Amino acid sequence: MDRVAVSGIGVISPRAFGREAFLRTLSPDPGQDPTWRVPEFALESYLENARSFRRVADATKFALASMALAIGDAGFRPADFGGERTGLVVGISHGAVTYAVEFHRTLLLEGPLSASPLHFSESVPNAPAGNGAIAFRIQGPVHTLIGEETVGTQAVDLAASLLYDGLVDRCLVAGTEEWNEVVAQAYAQVDHARRDAGDTPVLSDGAAALVLELESAVARRGVTPHAVIGGWHVGRGLEGSTADATADAIRAACGPTGHHAVEADHVLSPTGRHRQAACRGIVAARGDAARPPEWIDLRPVLGNPMGASNLFQVAASAALISTGAVYGPGLVVSTGIQRTVAAAVLSAAERA
Repeated sequence: MDRVAVSGIGVISPRAFGREAFLRTLSPDPGQDPTWRVPEFALESYLENARSFRRVADATKFALASMALAIGDAGFRPADFGGERTGLVVGISHGAVTYAVEFHRTLLLEGPLSASPLHFSESVPNAPAGNGAIAFRIQGPVHTLIGEETVGTQAVDLAASLLYDGLVDRCLVAGTEEWNEVVAQAYAQVDHARRDAGDTPVLSDGAAALVLELESAVARRGVTPHAVIGGWHVGRGLEGSTADATADAIRAACGPTGHHAVEADHVLSPTGRHRQAACRGIVAARGDAARPPEWIDLRPVLGNPMGASNLFQVAASAALISTGAVYGPGLVVSTGIQRTVAAAVLSAAERA
């Protein structure tokens, strides 16, 4: 079966911009103070027509820069990437909350005539996807998915459906999130009220983007993809335990690949909540006889950028496989606060 290939990777993170720089951050310096916010940067450095997007919210700005990096990394010129045979799927959890808060504040305190229409139009959930379609002239299907950390795997699933159904030749998949004080305080109150809050993550921001194509399409371009995504699954652990739901999701994701979870040589653990239970599920799915894998934890270098976190994990696994730092298969596991669970299996691609 023609597998889904990761041909391009773009990353905008608090510590690094771009695939290679991001890889260098995966071994954090213990003496370095953690940073969870993306530093200010000029969108013009990444986007040719950036002037048209100079007033977009941070969530959109991060997304556009990561998309541009992914497109270039896949070997495309931005002007040649779009068209009717190109799709775009963006996953978010909260989106441009800062603009939404500002619009609402001005509306209440100063009245409707003072509220900026820009703050409204740029705070709607599909603003990153809409602006991305305009920036890269994407005329195929354009979708926005709203969910927890696991929305990244859902975005991959939708992109794969578009590819397998023959609706697109390539699909740009991105996850983006901006930090906002209102959101951070809301989660802090929820965690304070939960008895099982345990190891709560630090909210952060950033964006990760992937160019996905079928493996045969990449081969026709004479390009070797970074990795292939052989299987994935999204479930939920409401009726049973999160550990059991995680093990079930991993087994389901491994099914189409021909690999057993025991073969994974590296595992990316969740950046969100319930990850201790998820790690127990990972161990259960791999079995007692499994050799210890290399555990890769993005939390110390990334925090938890919610809707972007899962695609950061996939990007990290694909990039590591591409460099030969790991051989694969790799196992990516994500969990959300509502006990959603996602698993994806990545493997090395055939050389073009």
